[in-house]
Amino acid sequence: MFLKLGTVGRALGLQGSFYISGRDEPIPAAVAVIKIGNKLEIAKDAEIIAMSWQNDRAVIRCSLAGDRTSAELLRGMAIWAEAAKISVDDSKEFLLKDLVGRSVIDVDGNIMGTVQDVVRMPASVNLVVLRPDASANVDIPMISDYVEMNFERGSNVLRLTVPADTFDEIWNPRKKK
Repeated sequence: MFLKLGTVGRALGLQGSFYISGRDEPIPAAVAVIKIGNKLEIAKDAEIIAMSWQNDRAVIRCSLAGDRTSAELLRGMAIWAEAAKISVDDSKEFLLKDLVGRSVIDVDGNIMGTVQDVVRMPASVNLVVLRPDASANVDIPMISDYVEMNFERGSNVLRLTVPADTFDEIWNPRKKK
């Protein structure tokens, strides 16, 4: 299993280094090889040559980018790493993938749906919640105004701090296949 660590950001310097967008911490030292590509299925392996932290952002240099031009060609592509190489302290950390599949319950105890995906946006992380009948989905920003942040790792429930009707006007109908 692979986890998305972020995306290739703008190039930094002439040696092929680039910022990692959508990531607010360094890549763990245990990760020596990453995959870079628009989709995991077609992503190419890249050996990490150097990692650093600059301007409060993660920076890497890898075997797929030998210079600034080749780094710019990778810009916007996803960066993936083996999940087994990423460790977390279960008592105070979680992986966003751990939220997928949880039932979402509003403040009144009503079931809203199930988390189908967790998406990093520029300003927040959004939960993509699918209605129980699979007719529509809604993106809910994962902030304490909407989501109870003291959830248990390993639980199958995610509780909201607002009633379900807060999102009535922003459900996106899903097309039947």
